[in-house]
Amino acid sequence: MTDVRNSPQDGSSISSESPVTTTGVGVPSSNWVGDLQSESVALANTSSPSEQAGHYLDRFVAGCRVDRSVSGVILLGSAAQDGAADPLSDLDLMVITNQRRRLSSPEWLESIHRPPLFSWTYESPVGGQTVRQAIYDGPLVVDIALVSSIQALLVGMGVTALSRLTALRRHLPTSLTLQLDAWLEITGRGTKVLLDKHGLAMRMTTFGAEVDPSVPTQRMFLNTVHRLFGLVLWESKQLVRHELWMALGTVDQQVKQCVLEMMEWHALATNPTLGDTWYGGRRVQAWADPRWVTALGDTWPSYDSEGAWDALLATLELFSRMAKETAEALGHRYPVDDEQNVRSWIGARRAGVPLD
Repeated sequence: MTDVRNSPQDGSSISSESPVTTTGVGVPSSNWVGDLQSESVALANTSSPSEQAGHYLDRFVAGCRVDRSVSGVILLGSAAQDGAADPLSDLDLMVITNQRRRLSSPEWLESIHRPPLFSWTYESPVGGQTVRQAIYDGPLVVDIALVSSIQALLVGMGVTALSRLTALRRHLPTSLTLQLDAWLEITGRGTKVLLDKHGLAMRMTTFGAEVDPSVPTQRMFLNTVHRLFGLVLWESKQLVRHELWMALGTVDQQVKQCVLEMMEWHALATNPTLGDTWYGGRRVQAWADPRWVTALGDTWPSYDSEGAWDALLATLELFSRMAKETAEALGHRYPVDDEQNVRSWIGARRAGVPLD
């Protein structure tokens, strides 16, 4: 087995040669809580969230240690960062295996630990892996992604090559570099190698991109502004057709992604030392301008036409204010005429002006 040395992202150190407890999420302790033959630790509501998570990791790693098909286990997300987890944090685990099909079954999960209350699967946005989410008493939520040993080896080789030979990027397919960059960003936010039998987990996590968001170029800025305009027009079309589900469930989600991106750019443009804004709107109250956070309340619609129209116009107004201030801070051009055309068109649609 390969000893696991300190991960450069968080300074964690967990050896693969001996069992490790992690009671107190992500903080290994020196004593083992029980051998494999002992009864599984109950995740009762009387335990604190960190104790529940720690006991789960103890049992999970112990079960993976004796499973010959498992090569490694990596803890990801806030639980892998000292002080980043809170009582509602999930456990995000990646398991390296040469038997993905067997490990993807609910039966394997039940054999590695006591059965969850229920579980379900979804596709990971990075790499397209199937992730099984298991819900235990507490509730404790655990997401387990499975990666084949070959995939782990290739990812490890890829991130090592990109980290050492940046010129190599020009010779790789864009789809591959995007996936590798996404993985580097994940590892840059902290990982802990909990088990590493063959060195694959360390190979995957040794290099991590320091998360250092950058402000957009003029071209990137205009593309997002025009994307928002196009999506707003699309949503208004669905509202005219009374397709509320399409408008709110499909289009408006994409509109909000543009709003979030501009909010991040505004924060970075007006506060160059801000650093990581995380992802998916996490901790937005901590890094976004308080004006925008307050204004967001008017941009989330109720499921009715009038409410949806009001929210759409409020969203356009919020985006316009953020984008204009961002453009001014960065010295970019803002397409005022294009915005005016969009406002005129959706105003006419809401007023029921007949289409030619």
